[in-house]
Amino acid sequence: MKISKDYNLKELNTFGISAQAKFFVEVVSEDNLVELFGLPEFKNNQKIFLGRGSNVLFTKDFKGIVILNRLKGIEITEEGSENVKVRAWGGEFWQDLVVFAVLHGFWGVENLALIPGTVGAAPIQNIGAYGAEVKDTLENVEVFDIETGEKKILNKEECALGYRESVFKNKFKGKYFITAVTFKLSKTPKPNLSYKILADFLKKNNIEVKKPKDVSDAISDIRRSKLPDPKVIGSAGSFFKNVVVPLPRLRELLQAYPNLPYFTEDQGVKIPAGWLVEQCGPSQGGTSWKGYREGNVGVHEKQALVLVNYGGATGAEVLGLANKIILSVKEKFGLDLVPEVNIV
Repeated sequence: MKISKDYNLKELNTFGISAQAKFFVEVVSEDNLVELFGLPEFKNNQKIFLGRGSNVLFTKDFKGIVILNRLKGIEITEEGSENVKVRAWGGEFWQDLVVFAVLHGFWGVENLALIPGTVGAAPIQNIGAYGAEVKDTLENVEVFDIETGEKKILNKEECALGYRESVFKNKFKGKYFITAVTFKLSKTPKPNLSYKILADFLKKNNIEVKKPKDVSDAISDIRRSKLPDPKVIGSAGSFFKNVVVPLPRLRELLQAYPNLPYFTEDQGVKIPAGWLVEQCGPSQGGTSWKGYREGNVGVHEKQALVLVNYGGATGAEVLGLANKIILSVKEKFGLDLVPEVNIV
């Protein structure tokens, strides 16, 4: 195991932001972790764990150690007549897990197709899309305590998964390194077609859902039509969370903005952040942020939730644009946009 010094992270974050890490190391086995925990570079510095860097914005150099999760492997650990448990190592690409599941005919993660990132990052963020979230199928998360080196298995309840939230972002932030995640999937058809965009796409294209791959393929097509390829244009996908409001506040907003879209889920009433951003603009004179460009940074022309690096941008420039958007939404709607991306 090699620890590198002054390592450039540009190729390890999907924004394509150039930032230096004081120390950098790749972990390819649990034995690597045990060894790493005893080294002074690990003990005496701040730490960041990276998967694909698809949900992080580096605004400056990191004066600590960056640990890249490269633990790989996917396996079926338990199988019954109706359900199956699939265990994936934390460094596996999330999409590879989705492909594994749908090709085996297992239901549960097909709505989460084409989400960038790794399996290990999925429960931290409780990733979600098109009416599904990781919490719907999560069985347990295997972790190492970075202070004691003890290995633990946390069940779903202990992970406290919420809307883009988990215990790993709050109580246990920076405490655990996630090595593997197990999901409980269904062998019997359980299509989740409640999300309007998905339902409309299936109807428009005369797609009859018979297997999970039908859903994952449809969602992949939808995502490709709306979101930039980070290999071409740097981004971290959706930059802001949808805004959750209580019902009385929603009623107030609907009086002022009758066309305000919203939807109700377990967590409450949500207002799409993308719609809010589209209704605002740099001058508040009716111009939308959608498609706006400011030097090397901008807002994607097809999706207002996506901030992009056109090349050569700094993290501080991306954050500066994000703060302008947050302020404009606050001024017009009185609502607080919260970044979904982790800002370093």
